[in-house]
Amino acid sequence: MNAPHQAQPIEMRIARLAERRASHVVSLPLPPTPDLEPPEWVELVPAGTFSGRDGRGPFILDIDAVLAAFVKGGIDLPIDYDHQTLDADAKAGPVPAAGWIKELQARDGALWGRVEWTPRAAELIANKEYRYLSPVFRHDKRGRVLALEGAGLTHYPNLYLQPVAHTKGDTMDITLLAEALGAAPDADLDALVAHAKTLKEAASRQPNPAEWVPMSQHKAVAEELARLQAEIAAEKAEAAVRAAMSAGKLAPAMKEWALEYAKRDPAGFAAFVEKAPVIVSADAPVAAHSVAPNADALSDEERYVCAALGISESDFAAHKRAVVKE
Repeated sequence: MNAPHQAQPIEMRIARLAERRASHVVSLPLPPTPDLEPPEWVELVPAGTFSGRDGRGPFILDIDAVLAAFVKGGIDLPIDYDHQTLDADAKAGPVPAAGWIKELQARDGALWGRVEWTPRAAELIANKEYRYLSPVFRHDKRGRVLALEGAGLTHYPNLYLQPVAHTKGDTMDITLLAEALGAAPDADLDALVAHAKTLKEAASRQPNPAEWVPMSQHKAVAEELARLQAEIAAEKAEAAVRAAMSAGKLAPAMKEWALEYAKRDPAGFAAFVEKAPVIVSADAPVAAHSVAPNADALSDEERYVCAALGISESDFAAHKRAVVKE
């Protein structure tokens, strides 16, 4: 939009107030269908230093000064149609409002406003009869924006501001992108780029699926390994016990005990067998390794006790006979 016309030249107001009023246009978010309401929050002035498409500027947004001026003013700021409020004195009829700016807020250095739209303006925006918003602000001779005076619905954008909504074929609404990325809803483009880089770095640190196996498969492999290890341990224990019995160091009645010992502690069982005395003849039949047929004969277990305690078998047999007689 071109600079608004007024009955009284704007330069005269500059001389009186040592300030100037400037009208610039920002993109207004539009719903894709007439059934949707216009946006409640709109961007009014960009952050930092900016200029208009018509060459005016550069301007510098003093966000603290603008917010303070709004609070001090204590009234809602009008949004009209085509800046009719600026030359209202030259009009004979009413100058209707399209909406009212109820609240201002700083978002990443830019100025945003919460708007309460009139039903007529909401319908015009939904039908795309108006698509852009042109704010009116006061600035000093250095271009420092000091206060917002209102805004107007218009057709020609002037400022280079991010669109805050879109229809099919328009520039993408970055609020939708922020939502998709899990960023703050008021994040600007630079913040979204930084957030996307952070997500990319985090993803690059994730393990490569090709280098890992599913947990279920890992569990199955671990269970199979444990089973094989148990089988190997049992086979080794069986072989160790068999060797000890062949060497005459274990009686047949001690086999189950020896197997459990050999599986639980192979090294300990080996040390035990190495120190154990020979108590059974390796050539004797298995039947002879059982209970003695009379009091003078000793069983394998009794021979083992004699050997372990250093008692002669004859003394043990004599003691056994005495016990039997009693």
